[in-house]
Amino acid sequence: MRVEVVERIPESRAGDAQVTEDPSVKLALKNFQNAIQSDDSFFDNHGKGMGPIVAEGDGNATCGGSFLVTFRDEKLVRNQGLYFQLIQKLTELLKEAGSQNVLAASICLISGGQKEVPKGTLGLKIHLEAKGDSSEQASLRWGLGLAHLQQALLFISRYLRQQVSGKKE
Repeated sequence: MRVEVVERIPESRAGDAQVTEDPSVKLALKNFQNAIQSDDSFFDNHGKGMGPIVAEGDGNATCGGSFLVTFRDEKLVRNQGLYFQLIQKLTELLKEAGSQNVLAASICLISGGQKEVPKGTLGLKIHLEAKGDSSEQASLRWGLGLAHLQQALLFISRYLRQQVSGKKE
């Protein structure tokens, strides 16, 4: 997967796009939400994010969606150092997942006061995008990319929990 750490993620990247009703994408989203909200996760996913939306044209299709991830513990939501560790680990893990030609993730640290994050806190906005020859193929690839993101966040949860607690499991 191609991974970029950026200063800002545009509101919509897909132009004339429609929200996908693909059942496999809906299932992937439901699994992602459940995993991030589980006890195994160190994180919280705020809202449903944007999309996923699909745009088609000239034999190519793109499926993209965004998520806002914060630390669940109120004491950690302002810890910029932990967010930098999260970005570093997420970049390392996602670069190894999937093809860079068809899957991309943009990661952006956002600060409170913006509409997505409460004032005085930080959050990580992640935009996941997949390309395909058809909307079905792009949606399927996006769902697989979301599964990679989910697994990476759960792995990082365990890692950061050990770092914060100072214990080795």
